[in-house]
Amino acid sequence: MSEIKTSSGIDEIHGKLNGADRGYFYMRNGKQFYRDRDETYQKNQSPRQKWNSAAFAYATSQIKLITSPEAKTRLEADFEAAQHIASNGKTYTTSRAWKFNSLLHEYKQSHPFEQ
Repeated sequence: MSEIKTSSGIDEIHGKLNGADRGYFYMRNGKQFYRDRDETYQKNQSPRQKWNSAAFAYATSQIKLITSPEAKTRLEADFEAAQHIASNGKTYTTSRAWKFNSLLHEYKQSHPFEQ
């Protein structure tokens, strides 16, 4: 929980206590108050941030499919065959990071930002 000191009449501002909260808690004159926050983080994102978030969601959903021992063995073999270099040209130390970033690159290639 973050604590921010302000120059206004509000003593302390505390963020969301858990994921179910819709707003934030703050202190004024020794009393604690709660304020709903109408906007969401997704609503305030730029188009590029939304595109990156969609790529991250795609990669996360696809990486969860690699749970069976056979798939993990195949992933390790592909990782070694690629010499730890992903499709975006970067080198990774683990097969999971390699595959995750390959999936991000795959999504971004098939869904260009300009569209």
